[in-house]
Amino acid sequence: MARPVQLATQSRFPDRSRRYGRPRSAARRSRSLATSGAAGMQRFAWQLPALISLLAGLTGLSASARAETRPRYGGRLTVEIHDAITFTDPAAWPPQLVALVYDRLVTVDERGEPHPALAASWQHDPDNKRWEFRLRPGVKFHDGSPLNAAAAAACLKGWTSVTAADEDVVVVQTENPAPDLPARLAGPGNVILRRGADGVTTGSGPFRIAEWQPGRRALLTANDDYWGGRPYLDDIELQMGHSPRDQAVDLELGKADLVELTPDDARRAAQRGARTCVSAPAELLTLVFQRGHTAVEDARLRQAVALSIDRAAIHNVLLLKQGESTGAVLPGWLTGYAFLFPAARDLDRARQMVASLPKSGTRITPSITLGRITLSYDAADPLARPIAERIALNAREAGVVIQVAAGGPLDLRLARIPLRSLDPEQALAAYASAFGMTATFKAPTVPSPEARFEAEQKLLEDGRVVPLFHVPQIMGLGPRVRNWNPEPWGDWRLADV
Repeated sequence: MARPVQLATQSRFPDRSRRYGRPRSAARRSRSLATSGAAGMQRFAWQLPALISLLAGLTGLSASARAETRPRYGGRLTVEIHDAITFTDPAAWPPQLVALVYDRLVTVDERGEPHPALAASWQHDPDNKRWEFRLRPGVKFHDGSPLNAAAAAACLKGWTSVTAADEDVVVVQTENPAPDLPARLAGPGNVILRRGADGVTTGSGPFRIAEWQPGRRALLTANDDYWGGRPYLDDIELQMGHSPRDQAVDLELGKADLVELTPDDARRAAQRGARTCVSAPAELLTLVFQRGHTAVEDARLRQAVALSIDRAAIHNVLLLKQGESTGAVLPGWLTGYAFLFPAARDLDRARQMVASLPKSGTRITPSITLGRITLSYDAADPLARPIAERIALNAREAGVVIQVAAGGPLDLRLARIPLRSLDPEQALAAYASAFGMTATFKAPTVPSPEARFEAEQKLLEDGRVVPLFHVPQIMGLGPRVRNWNPEPWGDWRLADV
């Protein structure tokens, strides 16, 4: 066997013994907005508003004034979110919060390049099928248990085999060549945790869970022994179950330092002079026709609904031009080919498709009868209802009757699904799982744009999934917040705040 090739040996993170300060790498220091107007492709543009706000605040200040306003170590950051999290298991958490408490073997930068995290280095065989990840020495879970290779291997699923070759070496064996495996392991679904006998999970991240009131409040305290350096903050108070409007009010009143905003609230906040931050459009808003629901089993009906949707009007009026209209599952800034999937409205063709259908109430087969369609939406998403209602109005223009209801899933659902990985193949597989199409989805065996495009086409060919928009996270930042740098897929890196 050929000698393994060493891939990574040096961490971009500060030494754990440095208690405060968290010196930042050149990659992190240089994060900024880069836009290619000619290609219409956006790359991770959420840092610029916060940077401009910070620089504007410093410009014109004397040296003494700057010293007085210099960021201080310690203190509490109050964060409000809409989700009401009831379990400590990261699978139940919004993806952007997971990295606060739970680590992964690998992390990625804004270009998608892998860097060491819990794994200090890795190597692979010439075929890219056998990978060895060497863990950082001395890392422990928050409960004091050692984070060794056996504990890490037990958390990694979806590969041919994952074993502990030594106390600090995790071996991942894949069926096909996987030259991008480190980047895949950086996804939110590959966190390393310890699950106790009571089912409670423990992480090793920069913050530990000190208090937990399910669905209401969590207090996360700084991990003094974190391998990446102690966070600036002493703790983070996470207030859950707050409506977007309440969050916007609390930000204005100074009761919250970091909140989630709708496009409308973000516009009002910006008009008041508040700082807002817009991420890359990394969440997919899509329609999913439920398999086995007789009202939507005719492909012509699904196509008619898809063709009737006026994405441009929804994007302009309801989303206030935030994000991008799309006919693709993966965002264009990740793949470069999203424009190849049609997203334009064609009402005439939609009406033709409806005209070719039997009349409502007609039995097509013993199990399929045409009738009214029920579209479900997530009542917790403030944008879901108005978008669902607009889709129903569009469909009625084509002759399709859609009833809108909270909850579900029913015949058709409007879903908001976050991007789970910067690795396109892994992200596509995660979307297939969210669509309930894992059994029929075939992931590309060789990572290439052509194979990826073909796999995405296959995912969409029967019309059961209708991508609508890729939308960003919009955050409101209080005046005390500095160094706000969310990751490409939205992770909140509050250890640097």
